[in-house]
Amino acid sequence: MNTDQISKLPEGWYAATEEEAERLHRELQKELHSEHLLKNIPVKVVAHRDGATDDILCQHKEKEERFTVIHLSWSMKEEVSKDFPMVEVDGSFDDFLAYEERFCR
Repeated sequence: MNTDQISKLPEGWYAATEEEAERLHRELQKELHSEHLLKNIPVKVVAHRDGATDDILCQHKEKEERFTVIHLSWSMKEEVSKDFPMVEVDGSFDDFLAYEERFCR
């Protein structure tokens, strides 16, 4: 995520520190079902929602223009369904901003 994108993070979203990113990424990897959208897809956690580290913004490493918002369950184990952890939005950074805009009205 570049500095311009960091400056455009919606209210309540914060760039993840290296420590936060590692911790959130570990939990994401634990939760991913074998058929989940992000299974075996290299991503990095770049941001999280304030006060709730359930919502994380992941940037795809091999396609850096692609971002996915995931709602973690904090089950600390693989989910029983490919639908969890829940994908809130998957697309460009602008898609993420448009998704978040819906909650600011």
